[in-house]
Amino acid sequence: MDTLLPTTQYTKQIFRQLYAFVAPVLPTDLEEEMRHALEHVEKDAELSREDIEDTMIIFGKRVWSYRKSLQEVVGLHEGIVGEKFFRAALSKKMQKKFDEFVAHGGTLRDIHSGAPASFFTVDERIELNHALVDMDTHIKAYAIQSIKGTGHKQFQASVQEFTSLLDNLENQLSDIRVMADDAQEHPMIAREMREHIRGFEYGLVLLGQEYSQEEVEKAHEHFHGRRRELKVRGFDTIIVV
Repeated sequence: MDTLLPTTQYTKQIFRQLYAFVAPVLPTDLEEEMRHALEHVEKDAELSREDIEDTMIIFGKRVWSYRKSLQEVVGLHEGIVGEKFFRAALSKKMQKKFDEFVAHGGTLRDIHSGAPASFFTVDERIELNHALVDMDTHIKAYAIQSIKGTGHKQFQASVQEFTSLLDNLENQLSDIRVMADDAQEHPMIAREMREHIRGFEYGLVLLGQEYSQEEVEKAHEHFHGRRRELKVRGFDTIIVV
């Protein structure tokens, strides 16, 4: 039980972060449902990690299109006003050091990645990290203001596009679920299929690496091929017997 606790707390933390990020752009009813679910997860000590993950996955799928659309808007505004917000959060001295870094070919993206560690002192890197946090906060607020104003129609169109994409991915995963059930006489392969589905679901809620559409399609084709191979082998065995 002690070894499970950190994982459970980490899962709750990711759920909190997911909610905090996407809540400002959710429809009121969905935001309230997700908030109530989070409150229940926070208060109920009897819930297992799997229980929490299942809840997260349910809501992760429902808010995924809003999260992806918001990320797009945030990324767009980061490219436009990100450096302005970043510089504003730096001291005069650090602004000069940052200008020197840029003159040597450095970029804000390099700062994000932590690549120029040798260019800055430990104290300077701490200030840079604080500036990045401040920049991200301002950019998100700027993006949300845009979504609720002139960018509302474009944001809704983006949500619909991501919803259609998720529906397509879910259909392929449902097909893999059916294949897993059909392949249960080969438990290892059935488990591999279900683990792939769970990995995709983890990606939806930031508990794992997010799968691209291409990766899901390749997995779908791969498992179809494995299933055909199993059927052929089974048929050959029947003939031999």
